Amino acid sequence: MFRKFQYGLVLVAMLSLGVVAMSCSDEEAEEVTNTTNASAAAKAAPPAAKAAAKAAAPAAKAAPVKVVETSKTTKAATAEDQAAGLGEGDVSWPSLSDKMPSSFSESPICAAQAAAGTIPALEDRLPENPLVIQPAESIGEYGGTWYRGFTGPADGQNMERPMKDHLLFFGTNMTDVQANIGESWTSNADATEFTITLRKGLKWSDGDDFTTADIMFWVDNMMADEDLNPAPPAWAKSGGELLEFTALSDEVIQINSKEPYGLLITLIASVVVAGPHTRGDGGDGLYAPSHYLKQFHPNFVDGGVAAANAAAEAAGYDNWAKYFLFKNHANANPESPMMTAWKVTQPITSEQWALERNCFYYAVDTEGQQLPYMDYVVLDLAENLEVLNLKAIAGEYTVQGRHIDLSKLAVFKENSDKGNYRIQFWRQPESGIANLYINEDWGRGPNGEPELASFLTNADFRAALSMGTERDEINEVFFLGLGEVGGLCAGWDDPNNPGKYIGEDFVQFNPEEANKILDSLGLDKKDSDGMRLMPSGTKLVVTHSVAVAAFEDYEGINGMVIEQWRQNLGIDGKLDAQERSLWSGRIDSMEAQLNSWESSGRAGAIITPGHLGVVDASGFIARQSAIDHSNGIYADGWMGEWQRLYDEAVSDGDAYAGNLQRVVELNCENVNPITTVMNKPTYTAIIKKNVHNIPNPLPFSYHSQTSGNGFPETWWLEGGNQ
Repeated sequence: MFRKFQYGLVLVAMLSLGVVAMSCSDEEAEEVTNTTNASAAAKAAPPAAKAAAKAAAPAAKAAPVKVVETSKTTKAATAEDQAAGLGEGDVSWPSLSDKMPSSFSESPICAAQAAAGTIPALEDRLPENPLVIQPAESIGEYGGTWYRGFTGPADGQNMERPMKDHLLFFGTNMTDVQANIGESWTSNADATEFTITLRKGLKWSDGDDFTTADIMFWVDNMMADEDLNPAPPAWAKSGGELLEFTALSDEVIQINSKEPYGLLITLIASVVVAGPHTRGDGGDGLYAPSHYLKQFHPNFVDGGVAAANAAAEAAGYDNWAKYFLFKNHANANPESPMMTAWKVTQPITSEQWALERNCFYYAVDTEGQQLPYMDYVVLDLAENLEVLNLKAIAGEYTVQGRHIDLSKLAVFKENSDKGNYRIQFWRQPESGIANLYINEDWGRGPNGEPELASFLTNADFRAALSMGTERDEINEVFFLGLGEVGGLCAGWDDPNNPGKYIGEDFVQFNPEEANKILDSLGLDKKDSDGMRLMPSGTKLVVTHSVAVAAFEDYEGINGMVIEQWRQNLGIDGKLDAQERSLWSGRIDSMEAQLNSWESSGRAGAIITPGHLGVVDASGFIARQSAIDHSNGIYADGWMGEWQRLYDEAVSDGDAYAGNLQRVVELNCENVNPITTVMNKPTYTAIIKKNVHNIPNPLPFSYHSQTSGNGFPETWWLEGGNQ
């Protein structure tokens, strides 16, 4: 018996969003996703545009504003959403509608192209069953340009997030799987057979048909090709075997799994799978524009590999595979057809990365207007983050959350009227900002020393370190007091500690109790400077490995923690600050004793287990144990329990919600990571005052690609650019 879903929650309860592992942290994944062919893209891309953005994309003269209020029927934040920190008060969010408009209309730009005969009429461009989106506030007006800033070829997530090229996607609350390119899906009772039905009549941005042939092209000629994909993506395996894909028709794809895979549909909606705009430069993305890419693939080129290699070399690439991946990288190659609301017209390798509306986009609003509302997106290359923030302060950006420096909040507030913008915080619920991850496998690494390792693996030792940390000071100095100083398990009552949540005592500043614990562990001897000695007489020194020039001031934060531990606990420390790739290499080789990074909201503990987990050869807590897990070997103790619960959650959707909470509880009970500040605004969004339909608040997560879960195709400018 099959269950069919078109809109709404699938398989799991509120906040039970879980999928297969990512092999790196959220922000690491953002960088890696977009660097595969950055140098090659730069070599082949056209030169940067010289014209100013506003001259290139002038805003149309504003028409009389038509405002149709939809807040009474738009999906509001439910009580459960609000309890989870996803919305407050009378919050309205965009939603999907199953009521098809009686007629359809289009932007003046697309209408002019249709009248000139350069594109078909609207009825021939929309699918038979368009995606109908009900905006958060009002039906919008066409026109205007979304101005943003970006930092270079590695900053692809800057526009991958808002354009969400996934077959399925999430609602604003980040948990409801819902239709997108695909209009519906099914799962059999034991979650081993799935179907996804595409909208009939879908078109790529160049007008060619989008069908299941584009999925099968990716499966047969990209995922299965070792030159393009030396190792198939982890999500495409179940029970150690690749998933089986079968095209039942032009619209219906069937996926079979060897073992129950209850979270596959949720996975497909997430960034882990996504589409070619997000994953194409690495050969992933579940589908690809086969009609365009066949001319570069040896399976379809006369002369095979030799001819494909010759063409690649003529274009300046080492081999056909590198050339093919560039051609599939829409951010760098504007020729590549897209399925998103806007299409790239100037590459990310330019000084001005530019996009324009896709007149073949498959979505409309509830009045039948083809989306998006805004005509263009123009991103100016910023020399550095300081320059980007100065431009934001001056009001040069339409909507910009990424790369905005929270420490400049007072300056933004002071200049908001002059710059004609408002400020909105996008928070990631129950997320750690600068966690301290203790490497429990350090003793297995090349520099491991058994005596020190015995303390690093001791939960009581970690609890003492946590209780010797002055979180309020960190929050005030580094986050303007806008974060929180609780733990990962806030709100989950501890049955063994009435009136407290799980792990609450460990995040309270209690140096007296912490020192008692350290004394009881055999660390009761000190040197002449008051620093604790291990039983062998060797001073105990904890080395903090941090990445410099990262998303937070991890160097400054850890320097403060080191001094706090010296003063409060007599625990000496050393700061090892490295360029990001070197820092990451130390983690990979298990050289780091303690490293500092964020963690996703706890609702994503399984979708991004590299933060809190010890699975699938990734993570900060115990890398060798995670590698062992990928080979079917479970760790001892709490980490082994985490691994087993994770594996069960991936295969059994019914077990997911309970297992999700339990794995995070294990982190809290075992004080790894040690949290410092929680729930700081992930993005401080600078928004022009005339921009409508941005959800407020807009919950943030990597798996749902915020701002994508705010449906930017529905954002519009009242009166055009100002």
